[in-house]
Amino acid sequence: MSTGELEAAQQRIEGFLTGQMLEALRSVDYVMPPLAPSPQSLALAEAARAGVELSHVRGASDAIYLVTAFGEELLMQLQLNVWRLVVIYRVPATQAVDAASLASRLERWRIGAEHAGWRIGWREATSPEEAEERFVETYCYATAAEDFLDSPRRQLYWRTDIVQMTRYFMLEARRCGVPLSPRRAGYRL
Repeated sequence: MSTGELEAAQQRIEGFLTGQMLEALRSVDYVMPPLAPSPQSLALAEAARAGVELSHVRGASDAIYLVTAFGEELLMQLQLNVWRLVVIYRVPATQAVDAASLASRLERWRIGAEHAGWRIGWREATSPEEAEERFVETYCYATAAEDFLDSPRRQLYWRTDIVQMTRYFMLEARRCGVPLSPRRAGYRL
């Protein structure tokens, strides 16, 4: 692979992380139009109502997103190593939330994510910057096809799946009463 091809691949990774995913995550939460006898012309971009903040270093193969939806915030990291994807959801660890309790509460969500091709794991971790800030991290691993960066169709599949996985992670956590917001837990971002 030439230097030019490597640079082009790195630019496509950057575009996926900071362009495609940033825009796609805004549709984690969206307004549904009322039921009608025929399709309505409301586009997803117009209906999207999730807020997304991004932290990324140019040239790095990961980005951190703070997704605001359903009255909650979720800290999410996405790593893209050419065709390997890792999504990490960070939930503030509290007395009522640890890795085992979060895993059991989100079992239904895990089954759906694994059906789509993700491998799921949980662990307890601390913030690299603030050791007293403890998180429960949900790791989601997937391997796309080797032509992922060159295939808009494959990118659409995984981008859409990450959005849906994030949407239902937030909804299931809300249903189970799991607080997600690091800011509400007093963590610095």
